[in-house]
Amino acid sequence: MFSEKDLQVLLDYSAESQILSVYLNTDPTKTSTEAAKLKLRNALKTIDLPEDIQAVEDYVNLEYDWSAKGLVVFSSKKEGLFEAHQFNLPVPTRVFVGERPMLRPLIRLIDTFTGWSVALVDMQGARFSSFDFGELDKSRSVSGEEVKQAKRGGGNAMPGRMGGADASGKIENIIDQNIKEVIDIAVDFFTKHRIRRIMIGGTEENIARFREALPKSWQSLVVGQFPMHMNASDSEVLAQATEEALAAQQKQTRALVTQAITLAAKGGQGVIGLIDTLNAIHEGRLKTLLVSQEYEEHGFRCKGCGYLSGQRLDSCPFCGAQFEEIDTAVEMAVRQALRNSAEVKVVVDDEHLAKAGNIAGILRY
Repeated sequence: MFSEKDLQVLLDYSAESQILSVYLNTDPTKTSTEAAKLKLRNALKTIDLPEDIQAVEDYVNLEYDWSAKGLVVFSSKKEGLFEAHQFNLPVPTRVFVGERPMLRPLIRLIDTFTGWSVALVDMQGARFSSFDFGELDKSRSVSGEEVKQAKRGGGNAMPGRMGGADASGKIENIIDQNIKEVIDIAVDFFTKHRIRRIMIGGTEENIARFREALPKSWQSLVVGQFPMHMNASDSEVLAQATEEALAAQQKQTRALVTQAITLAAKGGQGVIGLIDTLNAIHEGRLKTLLVSQEYEEHGFRCKGCGYLSGQRLDSCPFCGAQFEEIDTAVEMAVRQALRNSAEVKVVVDDEHLAKAGNIAGILRY
């Protein structure tokens, strides 16, 4: 499975020859194999890298598992590079050519669909799974003592008799013991798998009971909940988890976009637009970068210190060296932000970010 270490390798990779980056949506529920191949052929028509085009087409025709939903390929035959990654998630069909792999759609996948856990809970136990790139990976279940409801009505429901207050108290004790055991296993699972976000499935009562029993540090990571039975199939869990992950990501990015725009308007720790955002990246002040997935601009890069600018300058204001024109100033900004340990949020269809210039940031200071 693709990992953040794989992303780091691609982030550090550059070549003297051109690199072909291919993103292909092959979701079998939305498109046929032949339709996906046709889209790929059409997208590659304007690319003048025959060896790399042939390598991609050979892989698609001879090796690709068409049950997958998304394919990402990086190829540079002159550099000896060919990487193909299959995902159980759709990706937008796009091709790019440049001296470095195009990473923005991949960054969005990692940010949206990694570091999750799905916890299905009831009064007796729980079922935990890690959820990465549209797949349920590591799983663990815990089951405590069976909870048998006390009978209602009749003489047995009167206090002091069998099935009355004593029976209810016993049931509550069993549930409390079960939840304690569940929480111990949950914390161990979340810690071991470096979980950053949690979604919980079950009844409202059981979700509330589980959430309240979690340590505060883990409670803060719960960002989604939904009704679901413990015995739900993996396909049901996957569908719901994917929906919840997308909703959580959209909610978070909208809030961050609003925060950046508001801070910038007040002259605080926010920037909008390419020029101001590039300056903040170069100065190392950027905490969070927000950028539209489709946005790209020509720009200029200092040959000395690598400073990126959205406008032509006679010489670099930082080191005095000359500038070179580049076609992908925004993609280079994304890479530089990641190298500076900034958080990068690739945003889709946000009208507020579009009005702010398709790029914005929240500053560290």
